[in-house]
Amino acid sequence: MSSSRKADWWQRWRGQWRSPELAELSHLEDAAFLEAVYQKLLGRPTDPAGREHYLPRVQSPGGRKLVIRALKNSEEARLYQDRQARIGLLMRTEMQEQEHHSPVSSLVRFADNSKPRIALLGTCLLEGLLQTALALDWPVQHYLMNSGQHDPVPELAALDFDLVLVQFTLRTLLSQVVATGDGDLFHLRSDVDWATLQDQARQLLLAQVQKIRDALPQALPVLFLSFLEPPAQINGLLGMNRQNSLYALVRGLNDAFEAGLAEKQNAFYLEINDLRLHYGDNQAYDGYFSHFSHGGILNTPQGDLIHLGILEKTRAALQILLGDQPVKLIITDLDNTLWKGVLAEMDEIIPVEVTEGWPLGYAEALLTCKARGILLAICSKNDEEQTKIRFNQVWYGRLRLEDFASMRINWQPKSENIRQILAELNILPEHALFIDDNPLEIAEVQRAFPQLRTLTGDPHQWRMALLYGIPFQVAKLSEESTRRTELLQAKIQRDQAMLSTDRESFLRDLQLRAEIHPLTPSDKGFDRALELLNRTNQFNTTGQRWTTAELQNFLAAEGRLWVLQASDRLARHGLVAVALLKADCLWQMVLSCRVFGLGLETALLARILDEPAPGATLQARWMDTGRNATARQFLEQFFAPQTEDRYALRERLVVPAHITV
Repeated sequence: MSSSRKADWWQRWRGQWRSPELAELSHLEDAAFLEAVYQKLLGRPTDPAGREHYLPRVQSPGGRKLVIRALKNSEEARLYQDRQARIGLLMRTEMQEQEHHSPVSSLVRFADNSKPRIALLGTCLLEGLLQTALALDWPVQHYLMNSGQHDPVPELAALDFDLVLVQFTLRTLLSQVVATGDGDLFHLRSDVDWATLQDQARQLLLAQVQKIRDALPQALPVLFLSFLEPPAQINGLLGMNRQNSLYALVRGLNDAFEAGLAEKQNAFYLEINDLRLHYGDNQAYDGYFSHFSHGGILNTPQGDLIHLGILEKTRAALQILLGDQPVKLIITDLDNTLWKGVLAEMDEIIPVEVTEGWPLGYAEALLTCKARGILLAICSKNDEEQTKIRFNQVWYGRLRLEDFASMRINWQPKSENIRQILAELNILPEHALFIDDNPLEIAEVQRAFPQLRTLTGDPHQWRMALLYGIPFQVAKLSEESTRRTELLQAKIQRDQAMLSTDRESFLRDLQLRAEIHPLTPSDKGFDRALELLNRTNQFNTTGQRWTTAELQNFLAAEGRLWVLQASDRLARHGLVAVALLKADCLWQMVLSCRVFGLGLETALLARILDEPAPGATLQARWMDTGRNATARQFLEQFFAPQTEDRYALRERLVVPAHITV
């Protein structure tokens, strides 16, 4: 070997020993040095076998270098470094999700990036999710639980967690309903009775759901992960795949899963098949490497991202359940917003040219929000009569003017039109969103209403904001929510009718009926009562917000929940008023803004006072929220102020004569 090659070899050899780890840890005693090297290179403390093997070498001359080299080159160190690299990717992805959460980030004023405390219930299928969560410092605990009929449900304390995440093991579930007990390969047998098998599997699945929901504290929200569905072409390119196949069976189980959970209190279905498809099915789903009935997620970078997606979904689900700042009203411009271009300047309107692409997607998102109970309104600078004609020409029934609860189409400043819309619909600015393509109009409106949320810029982004943004979602839809536009239109019709006659005659002719009764958490209407408590601002005696658990605990501690359902000749309003009582105290009372001024609040309180308790000694809690002056006016009619936050009943109430109870 030449002298120059020897010199190069010597430099490389010496470089191997000039380990930064060695310099960094050289001051430590031998045992502490070995412990530190393990943590740095393997990410864990030493074990007895490791200490027995390596400590004597650390204590020998030059041994520290040899130990570092041996551990660095180990398979465990390689796997650990790979894992650390993946964690780095996950952390960057998590930060990007928070920073670039589509345009929704500017809308979610209450966005909470804290990490909920999660209890994981399931088998080893959840191990990857647990490791991802722990790597990102999510407070998660895993409780082993199989999916057998007689497997016990772990005991959890409601105060220890924010929610529970459950994953059933598909092969275990299926093995209990297949005649041979084979939950893996049964679907390849010719004697499978698919109809019976599907029915039995659904029944067992829903029984398992009920067992878990009954065993866990009712206060804890429970999210059930969907089953991973096998590939659609499980039986080959030209085979029969959509019926009498494992694919069809698992799809049917997920359908039953979602439908069954829709009827449960504080229990929800969480879809994850979209995540595996988004991040790369063939790099994350173990059906391509193991067998289809296993239904697991691989320990790969794509699998890590799926696990991160599941965690983010749980965080979003909790925010939706808390629902601090929901959007109740979307106000949209028209030109270059609901269609392309300015219709008044077009010689000929060709609908497909002005609505195809993003406008059609935007309209679909608006109708989706309407179906969720969010009101729609139009605010546009245009000639009203001609604009309505053009609107129908463009949309020809796909989107209708009747879909909008309020319209202001004129040449007034948009801030003034929005002021009128908010007043007409009884919506506070912080619960409304204004969408306009023109940033100057956005600025003019924001100056008048700093709390009102807005969207402008790239219209391709609006659709996803409305479909998936947290402020636009609800946990469960009540009947009243789906009919909110119709009910508000009935209110506007009532208001107009009241202007044409005296109040007494109007109320007599309204044929107002009220059904008033107590409600328990297991009764139909409980979710709607909770929704009303959490969404009502103006007639709300305290402004208190409730989780399902808090309201259930209040009722369990001798609290009472009374509700009022109303109808008249114009509309069936549904559940519109709630009163919470404890002993002789009116704890909280709310009334939907849709039925202000009809005397229903008086009827509710009068009916409650007919009960043996609380009687004439009733007191009422009061808290000024800055938005509930209407509730104070009601209290001051019948109650006398005692302290800053307490009123005492001054006189007995009677049901108004125009209301039939």
